Amino acid sequence: MAIARKGGRPLGLPKTGGRTKGTPNRATVVLKEKLAALGCDPAEELVKIAQDSKTLVESKVQIYSTLMPYLYPKRKLSDDSDEERMINVQAISTEEALELARDLISLFSSPAAAHRELSNPVIESEPNPSGEERGDEN
Repeated sequence: MAIARKGGRPLGLPKTGGRTKGTPNRATVVLKEKLAALGCDPAEELVKIAQDSKTLVESKVQIYSTLMPYLYPKRKLSDDSDEERMINVQAISTEEALELARDLISLFSSPAAAHRELSNPVIESEPNPSGEERGDEN
């Protein structure tokens, strides 16, 4: 369905006139000149306020949140769909999963804790057999 247009330039024609790219508008130039004449740096003043021990935490968060985009780029939201993620998932066997779990536990805990954690593995689909079912005699 075509949208009816009234006036303006026809579709497909490049923009003409106006400021050239990168030229600041007059109000911005005037404000920067006035601040420079006063020796005022708003970013520096905000940081001083945020670093003051009397400033409320909420105000500090607001100040730093305001300044962060000037120092760090914003992260782009991921467009990955669930289908794309599922394609990259590889099925692994129970033994491979247990071996991976042992490796991870050994990386993040003491050797004794890793042994205790995996000495009696419990898998949701398989109940943990009791001593009688394993054939253990006391």
